[in-house]
Amino acid sequence: MKTALNGVGNFESCGGKSIRKLSVLAMTLLALVSCLLLPSCTSKAMQRQKVLDKPLDDDYLARIANIKKEHKKLYGDGVTNAFLYNMDIGVLFHYAEMYDSSNVYLLEAERIFDDLFTKSVTNEAAALLTNDNVRPYRSKPYELTVVHQLVALNFMAAGKFDEALVESRKMQVYFNEWERVGAADKKYHSDGMFHLLSALAYERIGEADNSLISTYQSVAAYRKGPVPLAAEVEGFAYDRLTAGDRENDVSALSLRPDNGPNKWTARMGDAEIIIVGYAGKGPKMVEQNWGGTITPGGNLYFSTKTKNGQTVTHAGVAPNMPDSHKGKVKAGVIHHVKISLPEMVTAYSRVDRFSAQVNGGNQVYWSVEINDINKQAAKALSDDFGAIVARTAIRAVIRTIASEQIQKTDTGVPALNLLKNVGTAIAADQMEKADVRMCFMLPQKIIVTRIPVQPGVHNINLNVHDKSGGIIGRKSFDNIDVKRGEKKVLFNNYFL
Repeated sequence: MKTALNGVGNFESCGGKSIRKLSVLAMTLLALVSCLLLPSCTSKAMQRQKVLDKPLDDDYLARIANIKKEHKKLYGDGVTNAFLYNMDIGVLFHYAEMYDSSNVYLLEAERIFDDLFTKSVTNEAAALLTNDNVRPYRSKPYELTVVHQLVALNFMAAGKFDEALVESRKMQVYFNEWERVGAADKKYHSDGMFHLLSALAYERIGEADNSLISTYQSVAAYRKGPVPLAAEVEGFAYDRLTAGDRENDVSALSLRPDNGPNKWTARMGDAEIIIVGYAGKGPKMVEQNWGGTITPGGNLYFSTKTKNGQTVTHAGVAPNMPDSHKGKVKAGVIHHVKISLPEMVTAYSRVDRFSAQVNGGNQVYWSVEINDINKQAAKALSDDFGAIVARTAIRAVIRTIASEQIQKTDTGVPALNLLKNVGTAIAADQMEKADVRMCFMLPQKIIVTRIPVQPGVHNINLNVHDKSGGIIGRKSFDNIDVKRGEKKVLFNNYFL
């Protein structure tokens, strides 16, 4: 007995041949469904960029409302990108100076990371056959540091320096772990800005020794990290450590004094106004296609061409195939595959720095760069690039082998064979999507000025400058009441 199926061909109602043909049909349909569904499942980061990657302005609440309205479209199932959802909103509330609301979301992002920190990445088996986008986003190390730093700054803005230092202690746990596993490879494991502002908080609550320790850690982190040590920060550390009878620390760090016009002059315990500025739009990631070869257990070599026509290559030792697939790969076989990898793109910014004057005085206090998110993001990508290539290449080999096995199978129907072969080829290509997720709500640079003041009420006029020194924006802070020994933290956002 035979049954016709939509005029495409005949299938036996029973027996091994029928089962084999139905299996092939199932694989074909799976391939076709995959190539239809996967783009929508794995391109949330691209959709988020399209909707949200616009110049940052002061309409932060409208952007938050849009994120909440389009939550499923932009972030998916509420699990995979939960960290980014909470970080994005928390950052925007911080810019809006709604510090309590900001901390609600940033602390939730912290909790999500803590949960993921205890789970092994290797347990996320689905990523082996599809791509890294199906794995919960775990945060780049510098992003987690920024989350804790913004929480701390939110508390500082409210005068809650003890609560701010809770974030310092939390973050130090991660710094210790990252140093243990990555310091030998010169991976990110500490942060100069974080320790610098922790020193400020310790000073405010009267813990001079801990403030000096954090100052030392700040310089050490700048020396080892991607962000240069500013002369003003080095001179500040020299003065503070020398005054604190820590000449050995001065010698160990080879610190030099700063006698420049922008020298930070506040002494331990002085009242200060600290203005933290966010300048320029931070970077984003895009997808870049690479082609090359991999010999599982041997070597791998991939290359791509940049927009200016230069060829970039990556070569290294190929990882072994996972145990579940070792028997399917012949020893020494070279596989030619195409893969997609993340590439960082930076934005142009007119903002260079800002200057401040107090109570109409002549003295000008210039901002100092204490963090560069472009450099942090580039370092994070560099630190993880080899592992990204290895995971992606192995997935490409596994899919290539699976595709070859499907295409070797004969359905007995020429038209269906063609459909099957085309469908599996398209599905294999569509499955590989580079993981370009990141928080691109961050600024390009974080700049700060420290202004020593006498107790009393002060007015500050602030000018925003471009790279040629021209003034492109102004802001005033009026009636700032500063008490003896107080550290008043203010913010200035200018993302042009």
